[in-house]
Amino acid sequence: MKRVASKIEPNGNSMLLRASAKRLFESLMEQTADRIYIKDKQSRFIAASQALADMHGFKNRHELEGLTDFDLFSEEHAQQAFDDEQRIIETGKPMVNIVEKETWEDGSVSWVSSSKAPLYLSSGKLAGILGISRDITTEKIALEQLAQSEHRLREQNEIMRSDYESAHKVQSVMIPGRVPHINHVEIAYLWKPMTQVGGDIINFPRNPCNCLLFFMGDVCGHGVTAAFYTVLIKYLTAHSAEVYNDNPRDFLNSVNEGITGRINSGFVTGLAGHFGARQKNGSRKLILSHAGHRQVLHYHKKEDRIELIELPNGTVMGLPGTAASSAKSIDLQISDRFYAFTDGIVEASNPNGEEFGMKRVIGSLKKYANKPVQETIDALHATVANYTKIPNQQDDITILAFELT
Repeated sequence: MKRVASKIEPNGNSMLLRASAKRLFESLMEQTADRIYIKDKQSRFIAASQALADMHGFKNRHELEGLTDFDLFSEEHAQQAFDDEQRIIETGKPMVNIVEKETWEDGSVSWVSSSKAPLYLSSGKLAGILGISRDITTEKIALEQLAQSEHRLREQNEIMRSDYESAHKVQSVMIPGRVPHINHVEIAYLWKPMTQVGGDIINFPRNPCNCLLFFMGDVCGHGVTAAFYTVLIKYLTAHSAEVYNDNPRDFLNSVNEGITGRINSGFVTGLAGHFGARQKNGSRKLILSHAGHRQVLHYHKKEDRIELIELPNGTVMGLPGTAASSAKSIDLQISDRFYAFTDGIVEASNPNGEEFGMKRVIGSLKKYANKPVQETIDALHATVANYTKIPNQQDDITILAFELT
């Protein structure tokens, strides 16, 4: 092959490589990885790149000259290519980056990105077609697999959304479930999961004493996983209540036995209690035990004050060797109120990261003490939501209240 001389200018820049247009064309057709071809007006190959020849099993690219797509592809693909090329010749309009399906005689399929344009001589006379094709089979398959994966993902998301809605409906019925009607005790509650389902639970299990027995719990975590455990807890509290012996500590320990070993990497906090018999002056004793819900509030109506009560030490449920606190009695007078809540209220934070805190909880309950008890806890929740200044809750929120009437 004839060597082409090059010259280095004094400034270090090399001069352009000088070569004939024919040799540049030959080099392009021999070395490019693209399938380049020129066809006459009858769609016969006049010239082709070596890459195109290799694809069709020819050792020399010149062996393609004079052939048509009907000699190389299936009838289906060849006819489509011929029709496209004749339309270009008739209209003079190119086809740019068209994805084409290639169907081979053995039934296999490949894909190319193809551009075809009319080829004119220097005289302006139409000579044929200039085409460039690039194999995109791998990319096409990857895109199809991606589309299938996205379709499956959409289907799975739809199933999950449907399951989520079903779980929300079930949990909404299950929590709190049956709310008893007890003379001279008004019951109020608010249960709002952070998402459609949550890990907080309130219920009022039936028991042999036929007393107002309640349980409030909080499963560590959020969402579906925590919600599943509320079903277990609902069952365990109902089962433990069947043998309730007027001691909420034994009740919580019984529930704890059922939970321990069944919650992976988590725990449950709980508070349980029941009301004693009504005294002649209308007062009642509220007997409490806790497993991680130590702080409760007592609103003394006569004195118009809220007392923060620290229950005896007790540990959370679900971990080996834990136990509920010893029982403690609270004397409630007529018009007094009792409040308990999960940590979603106290730990709700504003944009600066400052928690709502127990002091603000007490202040809000005192502020709205003249409202009916249900409206009071609803107002507390609204105050917390306004404090956080975000549309979504940061945790599950549950509030339980009783008022003696």
